[in-house]
Amino acid sequence: MTLEKKRLTLDLDAPLQRRLKAIAALRGVSMRQYCQTAIGKELDRDEAEGIPVLPFGEAIERLAALQEEIFAGTTLPGDSADLIREAREQRASP
Repeated sequence: MTLEKKRLTLDLDAPLQRRLKAIAALRGVSMRQYCQTAIGKELDRDEAEGIPVLPFGEAIERLAALQEEIFAGTTLPGDSADLIREAREQRASP
């Protein structure tokens, strides 16, 4: 059985990315494999320490409450895709 995969984009500081690349190479695995293993271990540890795995509906409700707490009903201007595109262009420009 093949599991469905989901994409995650992660921005790393250059020194952290270099460390990740070096350690993954020394272990003979890709950075992707190293990150998946590390994330899996961290999730296992958190769950073993009693951090509950919430049902999807409850997790969404908590996320909505946190969003309301942070943004207090403020609507950000513009389309989020445009904001992301602009941020990428700013990072890419010298």
